Amino acid sequence: MRRCRPRRAPRVVAALILAAGGLLTAAAIPAVEWEKLSERDGALVERRVVPGSRIGEIRVTAHSPLAPVAVFETIWKHQEYLEFVPFLKRLKLLSDTGDERVAYEQLALPFVRDRDYTVRFRRRVDPATHRYEISIDSANDAGPPPDGSHVRVTTIRGGWTTEPGPDGKGSLVRYEMKSDPGGRIPAWLADRTMRHAAADLVRAMLKRALEKNGGK
Repeated sequence: MRRCRPRRAPRVVAALILAAGGLLTAAAIPAVEWEKLSERDGALVERRVVPGSRIGEIRVTAHSPLAPVAVFETIWKHQEYLEFVPFLKRLKLLSDTGDERVAYEQLALPFVRDRDYTVRFRRRVDPATHRYEISIDSANDAGPPPDGSHVRVTTIRGGWTTEPGPDGKGSLVRYEMKSDPGGRIPAWLADRTMRHAAADLVRAMLKRALEKNGGK
């Protein structure tokens, strides 16, 4: 049994990252220097320690040839996530006030118990600078209680920032995430897997945005 767990745990962490879309705002954690982990296929992956937490924070930075608003609109279309976000088996919007949404989500995972959680999405738009932000925070108190058939995820904080590229062309897309998948997944393994899953999520979102905009 022990031999199987290392293979199962990454699936849980990756699924949680990919489905949650995940943010930590700058004010949420002390300023700690980012450490570069990798830069491959157009995605720069960095990590920093979060004081008092067993899990670090991951940041992925990438570029898109699309305008910031096009990328933002793709990320904000939560109703389409079931079409391309891995492991997501259910997403139900519980409320939508325009700039804020609350959603209940379930993940179908191989080998381990399914996960569930409720999250709150908030968007902020700066028309003058064409900067778009989407934050995500755990909001389990606003959703259904644990049902006994899922492991309740209690910590999800993350977000997206999309703004014009440095040369004024395309978009600079940044995704920051900190999440604990719960259960008995070791911290070192969760931390290690996050970097790959976060980069995969960013690539999936950018690919989806291109597809929805005619591949231009």
